[in-house]
This record gives sequence, structure tokens and C-alpha cells, in this order.
Amino acid sequence: MLSNLPVIPIVIPLLFAAITIFFKNNTVKQRQITFVATLLVLASAIYNTIKIYKYKALILEMGNWKSPFGITLTLDGINSILISISSFVFLMTLIYSFKTVDINTENSFFYTGFLLIMVGINGAFTTGDIFNLFVFYEILLMSSYLLLLVGTKKEQVKSSISYVLMNVFAGSLFVISVAYLYTIVGSLNMAYISKTISLLPDKRGVYLVGAVMIFVFAMKGALFPLFTWMNRAYAAPPIGVSVIFAALLTKVGLYSIIRTYSLFYYESSFIKYFLLFLATISIIAGSIGAIYQKNLKQIIIFNIVISLGIMVAGASTLNNSGLKGVILYAIHDILLKSVLFLIVGIIIYICNVKNIKKCGLINKYPLLGWTFFISSLCLAGVPPFSGFYGKALILRGLIEEKQILVAILVALSGLIILYSLIKIFLNIFYDNINKTLEFKPLPKILMFPVLMLLALAIIIGLCSNLIDPFLQNATNTIINPQIYIDLVLKKG
Repeated sequence: MLSNLPVIPIVIPLLFAAITIFFKNNTVKQRQITFVATLLVLASAIYNTIKIYKYKALILEMGNWKSPFGITLTLDGINSILISISSFVFLMTLIYSFKTVDINTENSFFYTGFLLIMVGINGAFTTGDIFNLFVFYEILLMSSYLLLLVGTKKEQVKSSISYVLMNVFAGSLFVISVAYLYTIVGSLNMAYISKTISLLPDKRGVYLVGAVMIFVFAMKGALFPLFTWMNRAYAAPPIGVSVIFAALLTKVGLYSIIRTYSLFYYESSFIKYFLLFLATISIIAGSIGAIYQKNLKQIIIFNIVISLGIMVAGASTLNNSGLKGVILYAIHDILLKSVLFLIVGIIIYICNVKNIKKCGLINKYPLLGWTFFISSLCLAGVPPFSGFYGKALILRGLIEEKQILVAILVALSGLIILYSLIKIFLNIFYDNINKTLEFKPLPKILMFPVLMLLALAIIIGLCSNLIDPFLQNATNTIINPQIYIDLVLKKG
């Protein structure tokens, strides 16, 4: 269906980001503007998701240039769901940041960067053009550089160097691969590229480009061995920024892998096994790091690597069970990683403890402790919580593809995740209180976003059958690229 709706989640934060610049020294106005913008994006994202359930896709041809010649924005099942969940995380993170980000950071264009990174993420999810995927990547990266450096602490400056260098290198590779793909196909429209590749007699050059693209997306998604920049870059900035980086930026890389693999390289067994290889070593490396790390943020970061490996393994199957599981698991992972990072931020806020240490917080903050415990069960995939259903579908998809060893590894990874998080719970919350620690009072507003995110994750897990039609709609478009091609090129 032709519609102007796909551009709204991009235009709203872009417009409001420009407005915040005029109120650089007025923190209250900046907060109000950013809150209204985020709320409007969330409302539009939910509305778009409902419309897509009826029409399958919403397509906007910029400047009225017909596909494949113009710039196309496309919303279908998968990206509409991701934008909706991401917008909810943005809103909850913003509420959390109001209390935890210091005023100097707020007045260093924090809210401008916050809205611009929303532009980049929503644009990367929405674009139907491979070059504009690169453009939106650069928007979210430039705004992430700004957020990484707000406050200009020494630790943040040091951590930003590897982050910038890795992304400049990845961006250069991406541009080269897009240029080479354009010389072969003659278009940048994803639907047209998919249609043309299927007709090529010799696809070896395209598959080589595909390997480079997957490498770039794996680097941006932080798969092993391309995640080493993440440990410092995600741990250094304020927690509100870390949540956006960890929960959302990594999913942009995952989405890019799913979209390009399902449209361009679905016939390539080489790309499939390349993805399985990256997934396998990511799960192993993430598990080792999660077990041996003592830093609270780093443990969560290594759990991100494990989860990304699980989702990429599921995406490599390109079957109904695996892909539906990936979408459900991605929703669950976005919400739960946000919860855990926010709780770690609260721990640092109330007692300034950054490493595993006996604190006994369960006595003073029981709600915080049991929220962390339930979040750990959810993330590990303990039934009947949200992680269980997504992982079960991924396992079924891998078994259908006869990837038994990878399936076993995915199943065992849940135990590693649970162990690494229970290690935090037993030490930080449940062990005897450390009398040398001084505790700050816990502002009630900090628990609100944590409980809202966790509640949504639990509801999705327990009521996954109710959202199954939306998941199936998203899965159908990925499994059958011809549906996407017809929607964009014939009805677009």
C-alpha cells in the first residue's frame, strides 16, 4: 500500500532534534521536547504495525519517483515490529535518563544526539534502498559518537577511539561492496537487486560481495571476533546511552543481515555456513567472557554476544520456525537487555559498585533484587518466560536444517546466561551486606522504566500466541522474497 506513514518515525525525531538545539541551556525545555517526540514516534510506530497487519506493507516513493529509480521507504512485518519495540525502549530510557544524567551532560546536546540516533535506527530499519542503509548507518553512528562523548570523561574519550576506527573501517567496506553490487545489478533498490540476482547465470561475484556485507553487518552487530570494540565503547557512557547501544544498535546489524541474506543471498550455501560459523564462535566466545568477567556491565555485554549468536544461527535457517523464533527472541532480547543495563545502572547509582561484590542489596531494595532475578530467568529462557518460546522455535528451525550441534550449543547457552546472571544476584543482592558501603536512596522513578520493560517482556512471553499473527506476517515476507519484491515493484 502506498502511504506517507513510513517516513513519520524518521521525520518526527529529526524535526524535534533541530528544535532542541535552540534550547541548549534550557534543560527543562529539552526534556519536554524530547519526551513529546519519543511519545509521538511510539504512537506512530504502533499505528503502522497495525496497518501493516492489514496491508502487508506500507511503501513510500520519495519525490514520487517510481521503484527502482527513486528512494523507497518500506515498512513490512519485521521492521515495523522492531521500530515499535525500539520506540518503547527509547521512551523508557529517556525517563530513566531524566534522573541519572547530570545537567552538564544534558546541556552538551545529549537530547539532540538521543533524537538523532532514533532517526538513524528507524531509517536503517525502514529504508528499501541499500545505499540509504549506509546513509542511515552514518547518521546513527555520528549521533552515537556524540552520545559516547557527552560529558567528555577520560574513560569515554579513550573508549571512543576503537569505536570510531572500527566503524570507519566498516563503513569503507560497506561503500565498496555497495558500489560493486551496483556495477553488477545497476540499481540500489533492494527489491530490484533481489529480482536481478535471481536471474544472473553466474552469482559468484555477488556472493563474494555478500560475504563482505555480512562481515560489515557482523562488525556493526558485534559478533565474534568483531565485537572487541564493544566492551569499552558500551561500558563507558552513561547507562541511558549504553542501553540504546546494547539493546538497539546491535539489532540494526542483525536486521541488516536478515534483510540482505533473505533477499540477495538466500540461494548461497556459502553465506549460510558463514553465518553459522559466526554464530557458533560468538556463542562460545560470549559464554567464556560471561563466565569469567567480574565487571557488571561487561557480563551483560558478553551476554549480548551470546544472544546475537543465537539469533544469527536462527536467521541462517531461513525457515518458518527459525525466523519466527528470531523475531520473537529479538523482541525479548531488546527488552531484557534494556532491563538488565538499567538495573546495573541503579546498582552503580545507589552504592557505586561496578564489579561483583558482596553487597546484600536484597535487604534494603527487595523489589530491585527480585526484578533482577526474574529478568535473569527471562533472559536465560526458563519456561514460561519470553526467552523460552523464541529459543524453542530457533532450536526447531536448526533441527529442521539438521544443524544438531549448533542446536545443542544454543540450548546450552541458556545455562551459561543463567549462571552469569545468578552470579551477580547471589553476590550483589543475596549475600551478607557490606558494612563499608554507603547507600543512596533509590528514587522511585528509576524503577518505573525497569518494571514497564520487564512487564512487557513477561506479557509477550505468556501471550505469545496473541502476537503470533504479527510474527507470521513478518516471517512470510522474509521467507518468500517474491512477496517483498511484488509489494515494492508492482504495488509500490
